[in-house]
Amino acid sequence: MKKILILMIACLAYCQVRAQEYSQVQQLISREFPFLKGKIQFRKIAIKDKGDAFRLYQHGSSLLIEANTVSAAAYAVNYYLKYYGHMSLSHYGDNLKSIAKLPAVPDTVSVNTPFQIRYALNYCTYNYTYSFYNWKDWESELDWMALNGVNTMLAPIGTEKVWQKMLTNLGYTDKEVRAYIPGPGFNAWWLMGNMEGWGGPVSDGMINKWVLLQQKILKRMKELGIQPVLQAFTGLVPDNLAVKYPKAKIIRQGKWAGGFQRPAFLAPSDSLFIKMARQYYSEMKALYGNDIHYFGGDLFHEGGKATGIDVPVAAGDIQKIMQQYYPNSTWVLQGWQDNPRKELLAGLKKENVLILDLKGEEFNEWESRNAFEGTPYVWASVNDWGGKITMIGDLKRLVSEPHRAYASAQGKWMKGIGIIPESITANPVAFDLALQTAWSEPGTDMENVIKKYISYRYGAYNKDVDEGWQLLLSSLYSVPDSKGAEAIFCARPSENVTNTSTWGSDSIQYDAQKPVQALMLFRKAATQFQNSATYKIDMVDLARQVMSNQGRVIYANCMKAYKAKDVKTYQKWRDLFLQMIRLQNELLNTEPNFMLGPWLEQAKTYGITPEDKKLCEWNARVQITYWGPDYNPNTDLHEYANKEWGGMLDSFYLPRWEMFFQELNNRLKGQSATTVDYFTFEKNWAWQQNSYPTKGTGNYLTEVDRVIKLISQ
Repeated sequence: MKKILILMIACLAYCQVRAQEYSQVQQLISREFPFLKGKIQFRKIAIKDKGDAFRLYQHGSSLLIEANTVSAAAYAVNYYLKYYGHMSLSHYGDNLKSIAKLPAVPDTVSVNTPFQIRYALNYCTYNYTYSFYNWKDWESELDWMALNGVNTMLAPIGTEKVWQKMLTNLGYTDKEVRAYIPGPGFNAWWLMGNMEGWGGPVSDGMINKWVLLQQKILKRMKELGIQPVLQAFTGLVPDNLAVKYPKAKIIRQGKWAGGFQRPAFLAPSDSLFIKMARQYYSEMKALYGNDIHYFGGDLFHEGGKATGIDVPVAAGDIQKIMQQYYPNSTWVLQGWQDNPRKELLAGLKKENVLILDLKGEEFNEWESRNAFEGTPYVWASVNDWGGKITMIGDLKRLVSEPHRAYASAQGKWMKGIGIIPESITANPVAFDLALQTAWSEPGTDMENVIKKYISYRYGAYNKDVDEGWQLLLSSLYSVPDSKGAEAIFCARPSENVTNTSTWGSDSIQYDAQKPVQALMLFRKAATQFQNSATYKIDMVDLARQVMSNQGRVIYANCMKAYKAKDVKTYQKWRDLFLQMIRLQNELLNTEPNFMLGPWLEQAKTYGITPEDKKLCEWNARVQITYWGPDYNPNTDLHEYANKEWGGMLDSFYLPRWEMFFQELNNRLKGQSATTVDYFTFEKNWAWQQNSYPTKGTGNYLTEVDRVIKLISQ
């Protein structure tokens, strides 16, 4: 009896331990899916030679998930909800519904991924999306990452404090330190070595806020099985360090993108480098701990000078000192343009390097460079540039190319799949499919993928919506995102507008009638999806895209008539063009995801002091308009992060076009016409502090019908 009692106690203790397995995923469920609380059980199992893997099956009235990692367990929850519950989370709306009884899983489902790393984020994401995220926002974001299987993620917030402490120890004044640290809308390009100081100065309160936020982020990432990538010390230093330490070997890097001062490069062979690196990593450890395995940071990103530098030796020295403070850590480098240079890689211990092949959805850098000269790499896609509001991307390539790369001769160096978006809000389908590709079989049938997507995106299948999506797959979702024409409504006006931003496409490179037909098909499903938030968002987005495409045609007709001095025809197209901007504004104001107000309110509430709040709002406004600097109206970056948003269209873009057409009107009348000073208008708008609506108004279907009617005519 005593033995039986001991056995029973042991069994009970074992069951209790089992019940507590993956408790962090249970907590995620409580946050995101409270209706599932207590209905899913987890069991940790060893699955050999399968990479991250999970099994799920019915266990009485509960669902049992067996997984070998936290990441696999979290992804399994998402997998179940999508394919059995027809539910989903996204940055553009959630499709969730409370359920009393779990959808059945008829048989045991086994899923695994051969990809060790599922990577997320671009430095730019931290500004085009996350500039003003608070902890509540980050909780949801990290849950989304875990549910989508992400297990490695860029996390550079809070680097500002490290620099503040280090520069102060080097004799910098408080004012000089603040002149180096950028504002909250521009940290990314400082970290990448493109600029210093722009958008600041920020207060101690802001810097300390970032520290506390980063500490919470790192703690939660560890709980969810996500490895953070922090910022390395690579020798990028304030440009004026050369003045303070004239004997140090410092190579000044010049300007970037139309006038921004780049940080200088301090040679790793210099004793000052050793001193600064020691301080940097000591401060990093004090603030963020020892348990860091990945560090980002590029040299000579988008230009830069290596004059007088032995690049292989310098790269090797940077890596060695990183290893000294964080043994066996990995240096994460961006595969972008000619970065990283071959000579840089030649000096590195490659088993401690990871290349992010940023633009895999369009280019085959992994192939043309033979896996970056035999370096571990992640196949990745950008999918969004500058947070522009556009529907674009080659979805078929997105789900097939990673598997081709993995099966190739270079596959032995491929460590995973990643998303490296400049913004992660627009185009939810691209991020969803890119991340689920890591867990899917090669040779995926796109028609079937989209059928499943419809069911979990909107909650049910619909034949008309399916036909509409097939049209989108063969048009705007069949070309690389760099080939997507931006909204001409958002362009700085001129008589010869081709591309809205410097690197934007100058034409629509797909059949623009197919999205029009798709919109008509989507509209037919309105009754079935009348309570679907995601259907509404996608309908508004598609109607916006159709109008945006048509705007290019109307503008071209208008300019042709103007140059021919055909006044009547010019006036007809001019009036229609302005009418379209107003209609687009009203359409987008029905849905908060496409409105200016939420972005600005997020910025206003982010700062600590009144001065901070004003600075944050100015950062938010500058970033989406002229971008900076203040003295150069022709900077390469003006309109780069343009936003086709309700509130933005009628307060910023429409007035510019009205001023433009007034100038043309005067010229046609033979009157003197002063050339419009758009730059002054843009800077003045950025300093305004007026509020915009944060909640949608009007009926989106009414506005969609107006769009359909206008396009049909």
